[in-house]
Amino acid sequence: MPRLGVLSGAVTLLGGGWLYGHNPDSDAFLRDLPTVKINDDDSLLAHWPSEDFGAPRAAPPECRWWSMKVNYDASLCSHFTISRLSGTPARALVRASACAAAHRVECVLSPEVGLGVPAAFVNDHAEGALQMVLAPRLLPGAADAPRQHVRARPPDGDGLTDTRTFLFNKTVRAEFFDGVTKTMHTREFRGDAAFCVQLLRASFASACWDRLD
Repeated sequence: MPRLGVLSGAVTLLGGGWLYGHNPDSDAFLRDLPTVKINDDDSLLAHWPSEDFGAPRAAPPECRWWSMKVNYDASLCSHFTISRLSGTPARALVRASACAAAHRVECVLSPEVGLGVPAAFVNDHAEGALQMVLAPRLLPGAADAPRQHVRARPPDGDGLTDTRTFLFNKTVRAEFFDGVTKTMHTREFRGDAAFCVQLLRASFASACWDRLD
Protein backbone atom coordinates (compact mmCIF):
# COMPACT_ATOMS: atom_id res chain seq x y z
CA MET A 1 0.00 0.00 0.00
CA PRO A 2 1.50 3.40 -0.89
CA ARG A 3 2.39 5.51 2.11
CA LEU A 4 0.94 8.94 1.47
CA GLY A 5 1.97 10.57 4.71
CA VAL A 6 4.19 10.24 7.74
CA LEU A 7 3.35 7.43 10.14
CA SER A 8 1.61 9.51 12.71
CA GLY A 9 -1.11 7.98 14.69
CA ALA A 10 -2.68 5.40 16.82
CA VAL A 11 -3.66 4.52 13.36
CA THR A 12 -1.35 5.16 10.48
CA LEU A 13 -2.58 8.40 8.95
CA LEU A 14 -2.27 8.51 5.20
CA GLY A 15 -2.60 12.15 4.20
CA GLY A 16 -4.77 13.57 1.41
CA GLY A 17 -5.62 12.22 -2.02
CA TRP A 18 -5.94 8.59 -3.13
CA LEU A 19 -9.56 8.32 -2.03
CA TYR A 20 -11.97 5.76 -3.46
CA GLY A 21 -14.84 8.14 -4.25
CA HIS A 22 -15.16 9.71 -0.80
CA ASN A 23 -18.36 10.75 0.85
CA PRO A 24 -18.35 14.52 1.61
CA ASP A 25 -19.39 13.65 5.17
CA SER A 26 -16.52 11.20 5.33
CA ASP A 27 -16.55 10.64 9.10
CA ALA A 28 -20.34 10.30 9.41
CA PHE A 29 -19.84 6.60 10.11
CA LEU A 30 -18.71 7.53 13.63
CA ARG A 31 -22.28 8.31 14.67
CA ASP A 32 -23.38 4.73 14.10
CA LEU A 33 -20.52 2.87 15.77
CA PRO A 34 -21.20 0.73 18.86
CA THR A 35 -19.85 2.12 22.12
CA VAL A 36 -17.53 -0.04 24.22
CA LYS A 37 -15.70 0.32 27.52
CA ILE A 38 -11.95 0.80 27.46
CA ASN A 39 -11.50 -1.47 30.46
CA ASP A 40 -14.26 -3.89 31.41
CA ASP A 41 -13.81 -3.18 35.11
CA ASP A 42 -13.77 0.61 34.58
CA SER A 43 -10.23 0.76 35.94
CA LEU A 44 -8.13 3.80 35.11
CA LEU A 45 -5.33 1.67 33.71
CA ALA A 46 -5.51 -1.87 32.36
CA HIS A 47 -3.19 -4.58 33.62
CA TRP A 48 -0.32 -5.42 31.26
CA PRO A 49 1.36 -8.81 31.86
CA SER A 50 4.52 -7.43 30.24
CA GLU A 51 4.89 -5.14 33.28
CA ASP A 52 4.62 -7.92 35.85
CA PHE A 53 7.57 -8.71 38.05
CA GLY A 54 9.50 -11.49 36.38
CA ALA A 55 8.07 -10.85 32.90
CA PRO A 56 10.58 -11.38 30.10
CA ARG A 57 12.57 -8.23 29.43
CA ALA A 58 11.76 -8.44 25.74
CA ALA A 59 8.01 -8.96 26.26
CA PRO A 60 6.15 -6.80 23.72
CA PRO A 61 3.76 -4.10 24.95
CA GLU A 62 0.08 -5.02 24.87
CA CYS A 63 -0.97 -2.21 22.51
CA ARG A 64 -4.66 -2.42 21.57
CA TRP A 65 -5.02 -0.34 18.43
CA TRP A 66 -8.30 1.41 17.68
CA SER A 67 -10.03 -0.51 14.89
CA MET A 68 -12.27 2.46 13.99
CA LYS A 69 -15.21 0.04 14.31
CA VAL A 70 -16.18 1.16 17.84
CA ASN A 71 -16.38 4.32 19.94
CA TYR A 72 -15.05 4.44 23.49
CA ASP A 73 -17.61 5.26 26.15
CA ALA A 74 -17.68 8.22 28.49
CA SER A 75 -17.61 6.36 31.84
CA LEU A 76 -14.46 8.08 33.10
CA CYS A 77 -14.81 11.34 31.19
CA SER A 78 -15.02 13.83 34.02
CA HIS A 79 -12.87 16.59 35.44
CA PHE A 80 -13.14 14.91 38.84
CA THR A 81 -11.49 11.75 37.51
CA ILE A 82 -8.84 13.62 35.54
CA SER A 83 -7.85 15.71 38.58
CA ARG A 84 -7.18 12.53 40.59
CA LEU A 85 -5.08 10.51 38.17
CA SER A 86 -1.99 10.50 40.41
CA GLY A 87 0.84 8.55 38.76
CA THR A 88 -1.33 6.88 36.13
CA PRO A 89 -0.50 9.34 33.30
CA ALA A 90 3.23 8.81 33.77
CA ARG A 91 2.80 5.04 33.43
CA ALA A 92 0.56 5.55 30.40
CA LEU A 93 3.20 7.76 28.79
CA VAL A 94 5.81 5.03 29.22
CA ARG A 95 3.41 2.54 27.62
CA ALA A 96 2.63 4.89 24.75
CA SER A 97 6.34 5.38 24.09
CA ALA A 98 6.80 1.61 23.99
CA CYS A 99 3.90 1.17 21.55
CA ALA A 100 5.14 4.02 19.36
CA ALA A 101 8.62 2.52 19.20
CA ALA A 102 7.40 -1.03 18.60
CA HIS A 103 5.11 -0.03 15.72
CA ARG A 104 7.01 3.03 14.45
CA VAL A 105 4.15 5.48 14.86
CA GLU A 106 4.22 9.04 16.17
CA CYS A 107 0.89 9.20 17.95
CA VAL A 108 -0.91 6.84 20.30
CA LEU A 109 -4.40 7.13 21.80
CA SER A 110 -4.99 6.50 25.49
CA PRO A 111 -7.37 3.51 25.08
CA GLU A 112 -4.64 1.77 23.09
CA VAL A 113 -2.47 1.65 26.21
CA GLY A 114 -5.38 0.84 28.52
CA LEU A 115 -5.80 4.36 29.94
CA GLY A 116 -9.46 5.01 30.70
CA VAL A 117 -9.50 8.78 30.16
CA PRO A 118 -9.07 10.51 26.78
CA ALA A 119 -5.54 11.52 25.87
CA ALA A 120 -3.40 11.64 22.76
CA PHE A 121 0.31 10.98 22.92
CA VAL A 122 1.77 13.16 20.18
CA ASN A 123 5.33 13.15 18.94
CA ASP A 124 7.06 16.38 19.96
CA HIS A 125 9.90 16.64 17.46
CA ALA A 126 11.53 19.51 19.37
CA GLU A 127 11.81 17.35 22.49
CA GLY A 128 12.33 14.05 20.67
CA ALA A 129 9.64 12.37 22.77
CA LEU A 130 5.91 11.92 23.07
CA GLN A 131 3.85 14.64 24.71
CA MET A 132 0.67 13.77 26.57
CA VAL A 133 -2.36 15.82 25.47
CA LEU A 134 -5.00 15.02 28.10
CA ALA A 135 -8.67 15.93 27.60
CA PRO A 136 -8.04 18.38 24.74
CA ARG A 137 -10.70 21.04 24.22
CA LEU A 138 -10.69 22.59 20.77
CA LEU A 139 -10.72 26.38 20.91
CA PRO A 140 -12.60 28.79 18.63
CA GLY A 141 -11.02 29.32 15.25
CA ALA A 142 -10.50 25.66 14.40
CA ALA A 143 -13.57 25.66 12.17
CA ASP A 144 -11.90 28.28 9.94
CA ALA A 145 -8.75 26.22 9.34
CA PRO A 146 -8.15 24.53 5.97
CA ARG A 147 -9.40 20.95 5.95
CA GLN A 148 -7.98 17.79 4.46
CA HIS A 149 -9.21 14.29 3.84
CA VAL A 150 -7.03 11.87 5.78
CA ARG A 151 -7.22 8.12 5.31
CA ALA A 152 -6.30 6.02 8.30
CA ARG A 153 -5.60 2.39 9.13
CA PRO A 154 -4.59 0.55 12.32
CA PRO A 155 -0.83 -0.13 12.49
CA ASP A 156 -1.56 -3.85 12.74
CA GLY A 157 -4.07 -3.82 9.88
CA ASP A 158 -3.73 -4.83 6.25
CA GLY A 159 -4.19 -1.31 4.90
CA LEU A 160 -6.76 -2.45 2.36
CA THR A 161 -9.95 -3.60 4.08
CA ASP A 162 -9.62 -1.66 7.34
CA THR A 163 -9.12 1.97 6.28
CA ARG A 164 -11.34 4.94 7.10
CA THR A 165 -11.36 8.45 5.71
CA PHE A 166 -11.73 11.48 7.98
CA LEU A 167 -12.11 15.15 7.19
CA PHE A 168 -9.70 16.92 9.56
CA ASN A 169 -8.51 20.47 10.07
CA LYS A 170 -4.87 20.99 9.13
CA THR A 171 -4.38 23.07 12.29
CA VAL A 172 -6.20 23.17 15.64
CA ARG A 173 -5.78 25.18 18.82
CA ALA A 174 -6.44 23.17 21.93
CA GLU A 175 -6.49 23.63 25.68
CA PHE A 176 -5.31 20.53 27.52
CA PHE A 177 -3.54 19.08 30.56
CA ASP A 178 -0.09 17.60 30.12
CA GLY A 179 -1.08 14.75 32.42
CA VAL A 180 2.17 14.43 34.35
CA THR A 181 2.37 17.87 36.01
CA LYS A 182 -1.40 18.48 35.63
CA THR A 183 -0.57 21.87 34.15
CA MET A 184 -3.04 23.41 31.70
CA HIS A 185 -1.59 24.37 28.32
CA THR A 186 -2.82 26.04 25.17
CA ARG A 187 -1.11 25.07 21.94
CA GLU A 188 -1.62 25.15 18.22
CA PHE A 189 -1.14 21.76 16.61
CA ARG A 190 -0.32 21.43 12.94
CA GLY A 191 -0.30 18.63 10.41
CA ASP A 192 0.10 15.14 11.85
CA ALA A 193 -0.14 16.38 15.45
CA ALA A 194 -3.44 18.14 14.66
CA PHE A 195 -4.74 15.00 12.99
CA CYS A 196 -3.81 12.97 16.06
CA VAL A 197 -5.73 15.26 18.45
CA GLN A 198 -8.78 15.13 16.20
CA LEU A 199 -8.48 11.36 15.90
CA LEU A 200 -8.65 11.12 19.69
CA ARG A 201 -11.83 13.15 19.75
CA ALA A 202 -13.28 10.99 16.99
CA SER A 203 -12.53 7.79 18.90
CA PHE A 204 -14.63 8.69 21.98
CA ALA A 205 -18.41 8.93 22.14
CA SER A 206 -19.69 12.50 21.90
CA ALA A 207 -20.97 12.27 25.49
CA CYS A 208 -17.37 12.29 26.66
CA TRP A 209 -16.66 15.68 25.12
CA ASP A 210 -20.03 17.05 26.23
CA ARG A 211 -18.83 16.46 29.80
CA LEU A 212 -15.27 17.73 29.37
CA ASP A 213 -15.70 20.71 27.04
